[in-house]
Amino acid sequence: MVSIPRATGAGFALGLMWGAAARVWMRLISTDPEFSWTGTGMILGSTAVCGAALGFLYGARRAGRSRSWRLLGLCWLFVFAGPGIVFLPAFLLGGLLHLRQIWCKVIGAAAVACGVLLLWILNQQEPASVNPATMYGGFLLLSVALTAGAAELYLPRPARRREPAVALAK
Repeated sequence: MVSIPRATGAGFALGLMWGAAARVWMRLISTDPEFSWTGTGMILGSTAVCGAALGFLYGARRAGRSRSWRLLGLCWLFVFAGPGIVFLPAFLLGGLLHLRQIWCKVIGAAAVACGVLLLWILNQQEPASVNPATMYGGFLLLSVALTAGAAELYLPRPARRREPAVALAK
C-alpha cells in the first residue's frame, strides 16, 4: 500500500523533473535564449508543487479517499498560464490515455495532438529557426509525460476488498 506522504514526495520529485525538462526544452527552442533565475525558479517551483498535488491525489486515490480531492489538480492551471497554454489540452484530456476504454484513449491522443497543432499554429505566426524535431518532438515527449500525471484526474479508485462473511453456526 502506498502512503500518501510518500506519494506526495514522489510527485514533488517527478514534478520537479518535468519542470527541469520543460525548462531545458524551452531553452533549446528559444531563438533568443535569455536565462533568468527568477523564471527558472518559478517554473521549477510551480511544477514541483503541482507534482506534489498529483502525487497526493495518487496516494489519496489508492487509499480509497473521496474523489473531491481531484480538485487539487486545478493548481496546474497556474503552470499553464501564458506560454504554457500549449500543454493545457494534454493535461485536461490527455490523462484519458491511461484508461481502459478505447474511446477514452482516442480522446486522450486527440488532446495531445491538439496541443501539437496549437504549437504549430502559434509557430506559424512567428516562425522560429529551430529544428522542428527538437520543437515538436520535445513537446510531444513532455505532453505524454504530463498525461501520466493527469491520469490521476480520471483513474477510478481501486476496488475495496470485502471481508468474507462469517457463517453463523447453528
